[in-house]
Amino acid sequence: MTSIRDTLSRYHLAPSRARGQNFLRSPETARRLVEVSGLTAEDAVIEIGPGLGELTRPIAAVARRTVALEIDRGLVRLLAEAQLPDSVEVRHQDALGADLGGICRELGDPCVLLGNLPYRISGRLLGALLGPRNPFRRWAFMLQAEVADRLLAGPGEPAYGTLSVWARLFCRPRRALDLAPHEFVPRPRVHSTFLVFDPPAESPEIADLPTLRKVVRSAFQFRRKTLRRALKGGVPGAERAFEAVGIDPVRRGETLSAAEFVALANAIAATRDLQDAAIRGS
Repeated sequence: MTSIRDTLSRYHLAPSRARGQNFLRSPETARRLVEVSGLTAEDAVIEIGPGLGELTRPIAAVARRTVALEIDRGLVRLLAEAQLPDSVEVRHQDALGADLGGICRELGDPCVLLGNLPYRISGRLLGALLGPRNPFRRWAFMLQAEVADRLLAGPGEPAYGTLSVWARLFCRPRRALDLAPHEFVPRPRVHSTFLVFDPPAESPEIADLPTLRKVVRSAFQFRRKTLRRALKGGVPGAERAFEAVGIDPVRRGETLSAAEFVALANAIAATRDLQDAAIRGS
Protein backbone atom coordinates (compact mmCIF):
# COMPACT_ATOMS: atom_id res chain seq x y z
CA MET A 1 0.00 0.00 0.00
CA THR A 2 1.32 3.43 -0.94
CA SER A 3 2.38 5.41 2.10
CA ILE A 4 1.27 8.96 2.83
CA ARG A 5 4.81 10.23 2.43
CA ASP A 6 5.18 8.44 -0.93
CA THR A 7 1.93 9.98 -2.17
CA LEU A 8 3.11 13.44 -1.15
CA SER A 9 6.54 12.85 -2.67
CA ARG A 10 5.03 12.10 -6.09
CA TYR A 11 3.71 15.66 -6.10
CA HIS A 12 6.92 17.08 -4.62
CA LEU A 13 5.10 17.84 -1.38
CA ALA A 14 5.86 17.29 2.27
CA PRO A 15 3.80 17.82 5.44
CA SER A 16 3.91 21.48 6.40
CA ARG A 17 4.64 22.13 10.07
CA ALA A 18 3.74 25.81 9.59
CA ARG A 19 0.26 24.80 8.43
CA GLY A 20 -0.11 22.12 11.08
CA GLN A 21 -0.61 19.31 8.57
CA ASN A 22 -1.07 15.92 10.21
CA PHE A 23 -2.72 13.34 7.95
CA LEU A 24 -4.85 10.45 9.19
CA ARG A 25 -2.92 7.21 8.80
CA SER A 26 -5.80 4.72 8.74
CA PRO A 27 -8.81 4.64 6.37
CA GLU A 28 -10.64 2.72 9.09
CA THR A 29 -10.11 5.59 11.51
CA ALA A 30 -11.47 8.04 8.93
CA ARG A 31 -14.57 5.88 8.46
CA ARG A 32 -15.00 5.71 12.22
CA LEU A 33 -14.88 9.51 12.48
CA VAL A 34 -17.65 9.87 9.90
CA GLU A 35 -19.67 7.23 11.75
CA VAL A 36 -19.43 8.94 15.15
CA SER A 37 -20.21 12.33 13.57
CA GLY A 38 -23.74 11.09 12.88
CA LEU A 39 -23.65 12.15 9.24
CA THR A 40 -26.74 11.21 7.19
CA ALA A 41 -27.60 10.97 3.49
CA GLU A 42 -29.66 14.16 3.82
CA ASP A 43 -26.64 16.21 4.88
CA ALA A 44 -24.37 18.37 2.79
CA VAL A 45 -20.88 18.84 4.22
CA ILE A 46 -18.29 21.58 4.34
CA GLU A 47 -14.99 19.86 5.04
CA ILE A 48 -12.10 21.94 6.34
CA GLY A 49 -8.64 20.72 5.43
CA PRO A 50 -9.26 17.63 3.26
CA GLY A 51 -5.53 16.91 3.03
CA LEU A 52 -5.13 13.79 0.88
CA GLY A 53 -8.85 13.07 0.89
CA GLU A 54 -8.58 10.46 3.63
CA LEU A 55 -11.66 11.84 5.40
CA THR A 56 -13.28 13.22 2.23
CA ARG A 57 -13.98 9.78 0.75
CA PRO A 58 -15.94 8.34 3.69
CA ILE A 59 -17.80 11.66 3.99
CA ALA A 60 -18.79 11.48 0.32
CA ALA A 61 -19.93 7.88 0.78
CA VAL A 62 -22.70 9.22 3.03
CA ALA A 63 -23.34 12.91 2.30
CA ARG A 64 -25.36 14.18 -0.68
CA ARG A 65 -22.72 16.81 -1.50
CA THR A 66 -19.34 17.90 -0.13
CA VAL A 67 -17.40 21.15 -0.49
CA ALA A 68 -13.83 20.71 0.75
CA LEU A 69 -11.80 23.84 1.57
CA GLU A 70 -8.03 23.44 1.20
CA ILE A 71 -5.51 26.27 1.58
CA ASP A 72 -2.50 24.31 0.26
CA ARG A 73 -2.25 24.75 -3.52
CA GLY A 74 -0.18 21.57 -3.87
CA LEU A 75 -2.80 19.49 -2.09
CA VAL A 76 -5.53 21.03 -4.26
CA ARG A 77 -3.58 19.82 -7.30
CA LEU A 78 -3.18 16.37 -5.76
CA LEU A 79 -6.89 16.14 -4.92
CA ALA A 80 -7.83 17.13 -8.48
CA GLU A 81 -6.14 13.92 -9.64
CA ALA A 82 -7.32 11.75 -6.76
CA GLN A 83 -10.52 10.51 -8.45
CA LEU A 84 -12.79 11.77 -5.69
CA PRO A 85 -16.53 11.11 -6.10
CA ASP A 86 -18.48 13.48 -8.35
CA SER A 87 -20.37 14.81 -5.31
CA VAL A 88 -17.13 16.41 -4.00
CA GLU A 89 -15.95 19.89 -4.95
CA VAL A 90 -12.50 20.98 -3.75
CA ARG A 91 -12.01 24.73 -3.39
CA HIS A 92 -8.64 26.40 -2.98
CA GLN A 93 -9.60 28.58 -0.04
CA ASP A 94 -8.57 29.46 3.50
CA ALA A 95 -11.37 28.33 5.82
CA LEU A 96 -10.71 31.27 8.15
CA GLY A 97 -11.49 33.72 5.35
CA ALA A 98 -14.35 31.75 3.83
CA ASP A 99 -17.99 32.73 4.12
CA LEU A 100 -19.03 29.46 5.74
CA GLY A 101 -22.60 30.65 6.20
CA GLY A 102 -22.79 31.55 2.51
CA ILE A 103 -21.47 28.13 1.46
CA CYS A 104 -23.98 26.53 3.82
CA ARG A 105 -26.82 28.44 2.16
CA GLU A 106 -25.46 27.44 -1.25
CA LEU A 107 -25.53 23.76 -0.27
CA GLY A 108 -28.92 24.00 1.42
CA ASP A 109 -30.12 22.57 4.72
CA PRO A 110 -29.18 20.44 6.48
CA CYS A 111 -25.48 21.27 6.41
CA VAL A 112 -22.70 19.82 8.57
CA LEU A 113 -19.19 21.17 9.15
CA LEU A 114 -16.45 18.54 9.52
CA GLY A 115 -12.68 18.49 9.58
CA ASN A 116 -9.37 17.16 10.75
CA LEU A 117 -8.38 20.69 11.70
CA PRO A 118 -4.86 22.05 11.59
CA TYR A 119 -4.44 22.89 15.27
CA ARG A 120 -3.12 26.36 14.52
CA ILE A 121 -6.55 27.50 13.26
CA SER A 122 -8.79 25.72 15.76
CA GLY A 123 -9.02 28.60 18.24
CA ARG A 124 -9.96 31.20 15.63
CA LEU A 125 -12.45 28.90 13.93
CA LEU A 126 -14.13 28.03 17.23
CA GLY A 127 -14.28 31.72 18.06
CA ALA A 128 -16.21 32.31 14.84
CA LEU A 129 -18.58 29.39 15.38
CA LEU A 130 -19.35 29.83 19.08
CA GLY A 131 -22.04 32.46 18.78
CA PRO A 132 -25.80 32.90 18.58
CA ARG A 133 -26.16 32.50 14.80
CA ASN A 134 -24.69 29.20 13.66
CA PRO A 135 -26.21 27.79 10.44
CA PHE A 136 -25.00 24.21 10.84
CA ARG A 137 -27.05 21.22 11.91
CA ARG A 138 -23.91 19.82 13.53
CA TRP A 139 -20.16 20.32 13.44
CA ALA A 140 -17.37 17.92 14.35
CA PHE A 141 -13.64 18.51 14.48
CA MET A 142 -10.37 16.89 15.38
CA LEU A 143 -8.86 19.09 18.07
CA GLN A 144 -5.87 19.09 20.34
CA ALA A 145 -6.93 17.11 23.42
CA GLU A 146 -6.15 20.07 25.68
CA VAL A 147 -8.55 22.31 23.71
CA ALA A 148 -11.22 19.61 23.88
CA ASP A 149 -10.80 19.40 27.65
CA ARG A 150 -11.35 23.17 27.90
CA LEU A 151 -14.49 22.98 25.79
CA LEU A 152 -15.93 20.19 27.94
CA ALA A 153 -14.92 21.52 31.37
CA GLY A 154 -17.48 22.61 33.94
CA PRO A 155 -17.40 25.22 36.74
CA GLY A 156 -14.71 24.61 39.31
CA GLU A 157 -12.65 22.30 37.09
CA PRO A 158 -9.06 23.34 36.30
CA ALA A 159 -9.68 23.54 32.53
CA TYR A 160 -12.84 25.66 32.92
CA GLY A 161 -12.48 29.03 31.24
CA THR A 162 -13.80 31.39 28.58
CA LEU A 163 -13.95 28.68 25.91
CA SER A 164 -15.93 26.43 28.27
CA VAL A 165 -18.54 29.14 28.89
CA TRP A 166 -19.04 29.83 25.18
CA ALA A 167 -19.36 26.12 24.47
CA ARG A 168 -22.02 25.69 27.14
CA LEU A 169 -23.98 28.67 25.86
CA PHE A 170 -23.91 28.08 22.12
CA CYS A 171 -23.59 24.33 21.58
CA ARG A 172 -23.58 20.91 23.19
CA PRO A 173 -20.11 19.36 22.70
CA ARG A 174 -19.39 15.69 23.34
CA ARG A 175 -16.23 13.65 23.18
CA ALA A 176 -16.61 11.13 20.35
CA LEU A 177 -13.14 9.65 19.90
CA ASP A 178 -9.62 10.04 21.32
CA LEU A 179 -6.66 9.48 19.03
CA ALA A 180 -3.02 8.92 19.94
CA PRO A 181 -0.16 10.58 18.03
CA HIS A 182 0.65 7.39 16.07
CA GLU A 183 -2.72 7.71 14.26
CA PHE A 184 -1.25 10.58 12.18
CA VAL A 185 1.57 11.26 9.74
CA PRO A 186 3.65 13.03 10.84
CA ARG A 187 3.04 12.32 14.51
CA PRO A 188 1.90 15.40 16.43
CA ARG A 189 3.43 16.05 19.82
CA VAL A 190 0.01 15.98 21.48
CA HIS A 191 -2.98 13.68 21.76
CA SER A 192 -6.09 14.49 19.76
CA THR A 193 -9.82 14.38 20.39
CA PHE A 194 -12.67 14.32 17.90
CA LEU A 195 -15.53 16.41 19.30
CA VAL A 196 -19.08 16.54 17.98
CA PHE A 197 -21.06 19.76 18.52
CA ASP A 198 -24.84 19.98 18.41
CA PRO A 199 -26.93 23.15 18.72
CA PRO A 200 -27.92 24.07 22.29
CA ALA A 201 -31.12 22.60 23.71
CA GLU A 202 -32.38 26.18 24.00
CA SER A 203 -30.85 29.49 22.99
CA PRO A 204 -29.77 31.72 25.89
CA GLU A 205 -31.45 35.12 26.20
CA ILE A 206 -28.49 37.47 26.02
CA ALA A 207 -29.31 41.15 26.39
CA ASP A 208 -26.00 42.45 25.08
CA LEU A 209 -23.33 40.10 23.69
CA PRO A 210 -20.40 42.57 23.99
CA THR A 211 -21.18 43.03 27.71
CA LEU A 212 -21.25 39.27 28.22
CA ARG A 213 -17.91 38.92 26.41
CA LYS A 214 -16.38 41.61 28.61
CA VAL A 215 -17.69 40.03 31.84
CA VAL A 216 -16.47 36.53 30.96
CA ARG A 217 -13.11 37.75 29.68
CA SER A 218 -12.48 39.86 32.80
CA ALA A 219 -13.53 37.08 35.15
CA PHE A 220 -11.03 34.61 33.70
CA GLN A 221 -8.29 37.11 32.96
CA PHE A 222 -8.10 37.61 36.72
CA ARG A 223 -9.36 34.15 37.68
CA ARG A 224 -7.66 34.11 41.11
CA LYS A 225 -9.41 37.33 42.08
CA THR A 226 -12.93 37.67 43.42
CA LEU A 227 -15.56 38.77 40.92
CA ARG A 228 -15.76 42.17 42.62
CA ARG A 229 -12.06 42.80 42.08
CA ALA A 230 -11.91 41.19 38.62
CA LEU A 231 -14.74 43.32 37.22
CA LYS A 232 -13.99 46.51 39.11
CA GLY A 233 -13.13 49.37 36.77
CA GLY A 234 -13.41 47.40 33.56
CA VAL A 235 -17.13 46.56 33.81
CA PRO A 236 -19.22 49.53 35.04
CA GLY A 237 -22.41 48.58 36.87
CA ALA A 238 -21.16 45.23 38.14
CA GLU A 239 -21.51 46.07 41.83
CA ARG A 240 -25.24 46.78 41.61
CA ALA A 241 -25.78 43.78 39.33
CA PHE A 242 -24.35 41.33 41.90
CA GLU A 243 -27.16 42.16 44.29
CA ALA A 244 -29.82 42.17 41.57
CA VAL A 245 -29.09 38.57 40.51
CA GLY A 246 -28.03 37.23 43.92
CA ILE A 247 -24.43 36.39 43.01
CA ASP A 248 -21.94 36.74 45.85
CA PRO A 249 -19.22 39.16 44.62
CA VAL A 250 -16.55 37.36 46.65
CA ARG A 251 -16.91 34.28 44.46
CA ARG A 252 -14.36 33.70 41.72
CA GLY A 253 -15.36 33.65 38.08
CA GLU A 254 -14.27 30.03 37.72
CA THR A 255 -17.17 28.99 40.00
CA LEU A 256 -19.94 30.60 37.91
CA SER A 257 -22.03 28.56 35.51
CA ALA A 258 -22.65 29.81 31.98
CA ALA A 259 -26.22 30.70 32.98
CA GLU A 260 -24.94 32.78 35.92
CA PHE A 261 -22.58 34.68 33.61
CA VAL A 262 -25.52 35.49 31.34
CA ALA A 263 -27.68 36.62 34.28
CA LEU A 264 -24.89 38.85 35.59
CA ALA A 265 -24.15 40.38 32.17
CA ASN A 266 -27.86 40.97 31.52
CA ALA A 267 -28.20 42.75 34.89
CA ILE A 268 -25.15 44.90 34.11
CA ALA A 269 -26.61 45.82 30.72
CA ALA A 270 -29.95 46.67 32.34
CA THR A 271 -28.25 48.87 34.96
CA ARG A 272 -26.34 50.71 32.24
CA ASP A 273 -29.53 51.22 30.22
CA LEU A 274 -31.28 52.70 33.25
CA GLN A 275 -28.37 55.04 33.88
CA ASP A 276 -28.36 56.16 30.24
CA ALA A 277 -32.11 56.78 30.37
CA ALA A 278 -31.72 58.85 33.53
CA ILE A 279 -28.99 60.95 31.90
CA ARG A 280 -31.12 61.55 28.81
CA GLY A 281 -34.09 62.58 31.01
CA SER A 282 -32.15 64.98 33.18
